[in-house]
Amino acid sequence: MDCSGLGVAIATPFRKDGSLDEPALRRLARHIAANGADYIVALGTTGEAVTQTLSERLRVLEILFEEVQERLPIVIGAGGYDTHAISEEMQIYKQHFPLKAFLSVTPYYNKPTPEGLYSHYAYLADHSPAPIILYNVPVRTGVNLPPAITLRLAQDFPGQVIALKDASLDLIQGMELYAQAPAGFQLLSGDDVLAAPAILMGYVGLISVLGNALPSAMKQLVDAARVGDLPVVRRLEAQLLPLMRLCFAEGNPTGIKGILAEMHLTEPWTRLPLLPASESLRSRLAEALNTLQGTSFARAQ
Repeated sequence: MDCSGLGVAIATPFRKDGSLDEPALRRLARHIAANGADYIVALGTTGEAVTQTLSERLRVLEILFEEVQERLPIVIGAGGYDTHAISEEMQIYKQHFPLKAFLSVTPYYNKPTPEGLYSHYAYLADHSPAPIILYNVPVRTGVNLPPAITLRLAQDFPGQVIALKDASLDLIQGMELYAQAPAGFQLLSGDDVLAAPAILMGYVGLISVLGNALPSAMKQLVDAARVGDLPVVRRLEAQLLPLMRLCFAEGNPTGIKGILAEMHLTEPWTRLPLLPASESLRSRLAEALNTLQGTSFARAQ
């Protein structure tokens, strides 16, 4: 799969009672597909997959494939701390859906060693029915995927371990990977704020949170960075940075769901232990959105 450009880690809309808001999910998927995204990543952190049952996750996927399968590739999140259970879940997803790849986060809570991480992903690569995008986000998982392990996996499983979503917040580590990665292995930013510098450095794209609300804007930012158009990158970064930072002011996806609610695309509800955006955050989100009125990408949404 070509992972370059803009991927959007789609949120999962809920109603106030915690049930899946199917009309809102359809609306959000169409909004993302119509405004510049290159692919959708379902059931990730932003999608609150860890608080959904398997049947709920399958229903989310069913809706997404119904809405955008003909327009966008779909990557499915399948990660956790039980290697064999993840492998079994991958088989279930592939039986039901024509997915393009899996996004698999490093195991969290049990904090494996570097060799444990290698063995975990090697097992998944040997058993997965689709290519795997590694996902390194140590601020959430408590473990960093070292560059040496990423490189071993890319070299040992060409065509199966195809990319890394890097949310390590460590561009020096990213530079090490870029300098040594084998041909065809793709580096993706997993952080909206650092996406432009990462892409200017050599990454091929971004898996975005803010792209749920402003896919056109984030697509413009990614494209400008990929061709080295610094004036456009600087302008878009200045305009979008407040919203990028507010997305995480009370955690993800609390922030992006607050933005989507302000835009009347979905309701703000999350599932416990996450809470919806506070009134204070909603006010700041509304103010930041108002500053975008009249910009070219605001009109394009």
